[in-house]
Amino acid sequence: MKIFTPAYRSGFSAVFGIAAVLAAAVPEAAFAAQVYHNEDGTDLSVFGRVEARYMDKTSRNERKGGIEGRTRLGVAASSKIVSGVKAVAFGEWEVASATSQNGKWNTRYAYTGFDFSQYGTLVFGQGESARYLAAGFTDVFEDAGFHGQNYPMLGERQEGQVMYALAVGGYTLSASLQTPNRGMGRYFDHDRQVWQDLDVNLGFAAAGTYNWTDGLLDGLAFGISYDWYDNEHSVSGDRHDFGVAFSYGHLGDGLYTAVQYSREKFKSEKHHSTGWEAVGGYTFECGLGFMLGFGYEGYHFDRAENSYLAGQISYDFNPSLKLYGEGELGLGRLDYPLPETKQHSRYEIGLMYSF
Repeated sequence: MKIFTPAYRSGFSAVFGIAAVLAAAVPEAAFAAQVYHNEDGTDLSVFGRVEARYMDKTSRNERKGGIEGRTRLGVAASSKIVSGVKAVAFGEWEVASATSQNGKWNTRYAYTGFDFSQYGTLVFGQGESARYLAAGFTDVFEDAGFHGQNYPMLGERQEGQVMYALAVGGYTLSASLQTPNRGMGRYFDHDRQVWQDLDVNLGFAAAGTYNWTDGLLDGLAFGISYDWYDNEHSVSGDRHDFGVAFSYGHLGDGLYTAVQYSREKFKSEKHHSTGWEAVGGYTFECGLGFMLGFGYEGYHFDRAENSYLAGQISYDFNPSLKLYGEGELGLGRLDYPLPETKQHSRYEIGLMYSF
């Protein structure tokens, strides 16, 4: 889960500052522990989570369901260069049970660069593209949902990027540049009925959000994004995508609801792909919460590729320990019933400790 809506981001620790924007602000960052600080302005913090979850056979991609563990560990560091300029670094890694992913650590985020205070943050490495600034409005589940649009097509947290973010008042602006990278994803050409690997020569993304924090519109947020990628050796040609999103409320604190729309086009295909996602839920003061979601993605107007319902029920024993159950139900028939696009119902129950 990469909860990253403007309404929720405001509650995060100042340890990360605007760097949290580029990190897509994972929830456990709110519990980051500062393990080193000196008067020269050098800081080091660690955060993470440990989780045990029961997954059904569809979620595990195995013959039977079972319990599996998963761990994340992250670090954030900063040090003063001159007045108003800091060097920053951020990394996060994840490892799942040996039975499911061979116990290997996978890099989620790894970047370093400069924090120019009120002039924004510029970093280099692996992270979310600027497109996530709007796409993340509906990324609210642990594992379910968030595939009623094509943001994850190139691997979500992309390697080899230059990323910039600026937060001023209620505005957040972000831009990212993708350098050449091979094997970033796969795509099914709808007109030619073939799968192809996506090798990117160059790409860029830009996004902006505004979050109202007072008056009648307090809790309302709006986001817009655009990205473009030059795909080498792709018969579908270059790809571009436009997205818009709205949210209301504060995720994890009372009411939260969000909706987003995306429209994608590959240069040589005849039609666009469109996607809708909507989520809504409520978290009570006692720690009990629920969330429901719907997603649809289709090519042109009459070819549904992906449609689903998702839901989660959770309970926070304290700020660190959370019990949750979530599932997903595939809807409708597919026009392209290939293994990569078949829809299955699945569920999992997890106990998560964040630190």
